[in-house]
Amino acid sequence: MDNISIVGIIVAALAFFFLGGAWYTFLFGKQWRAEVGISEEEAAGASPNPMMFVYSILVSLVIATTLAKLISESSVEYGLKVGLGVGAGVGAAILAQNYVYEMKSVRFWLINAGYVIIGLGIMGTIIGAFQAA
Repeated sequence: MDNISIVGIIVAALAFFFLGGAWYTFLFGKQWRAEVGISEEEAAGASPNPMMFVYSILVSLVIATTLAKLISESSVEYGLKVGLGVGAGVGAAILAQNYVYEMKSVRFWLINAGYVIIGLGIMGTIIGAFQAA
């Protein structure tokens, strides 16, 4: 645990944050908004609260720190495996459990779970790379 990289944590958290921005706008924004019930007109006129971004970055830092503590073997491959494993085995599974009670669509779950799995895979890869250096 001595090899935890603070820079790796920060870079991974920022990567997750920016992936979320791309994921929920350019990549799957239209589908996600349709599932949430936000019209394109409402989305175009909406002004996001800046605190949403602050909270998102803080949560990303918590996730990255947790992953850094789990990635004991410092390598890109191991970081990727841990990130994907935690993303699928914990993140996506928790979202699935929530959707059972929230009665959301499978498409909505796939959009959100995909972001968690891919995002944590990227975070783990970055952290593994920085901790190996």
